[in-house]
Amino acid sequence: MLPESVILLGGNASDVSKKVGDKKEWEGILLPDLNESVASTCEHAEVPIVHVAENDVNAELTHEAISIASPDILIYSGSGGQIVSEKTLALGPKFLHMHSGWLPDYRGSTTLYYAMLEGKLPAVSAIILDSEIDTGPVVAQRHYPRPSTEIDIDRVYDSAIRADLMARVLVEYKTTGQLPAVESQFLHRGTPYYVIHPILKHLSILSLRQGRCQ
Repeated sequence: MLPESVILLGGNASDVSKKVGDKKEWEGILLPDLNESVASTCEHAEVPIVHVAENDVNAELTHEAISIASPDILIYSGSGGQIVSEKTLALGPKFLHMHSGWLPDYRGSTTLYYAMLEGKLPAVSAIILDSEIDTGPVVAQRHYPRPSTEIDIDRVYDSAIRADLMARVLVEYKTTGQLPAVESQFLHRGTPYYVIHPILKHLSILSLRQGRCQ
């Protein structure tokens, strides 16, 4: 099960992260190999990369790449807090996104840490993007074990649980020809969260050693 192509915005597909260990899985969840570049992964899988010299998902060059690819489903993994505009969403495909928070309770940024601060299990919600922040219809949701203190939470654990739910959703899509049941959110519920303060982030990580934050 492979994507037809990968649209890479800005950056360098040859870049790799610094050495992060070589564990293959944790608690039955496959972990990403961040010692391998995006370009190498795609080359091994024979997946073509479309390079776009823009970091903005809403730029005209990005629109052109999406239009040429003409996908039925576009898996969007954004960075930098960008909101996909209505013009971009109107290009046609469903924008499937994995949000690391249980919706509608945890909308916004770094919600994984806020959940752990409140003694909740981390979670991922698969949603179809709309033009607001994490308010789109929910396709699937799943809770995950709290991360080990030995795992890089931001780059390894967070990526792994998002990828795990994404794979589950896409397996169902491949089997049935359609996404799992879509449910609209209760928009009056939930709280928007902003990038967590470093002290709160540290307390959240400490709570992993203590069982939960006091």
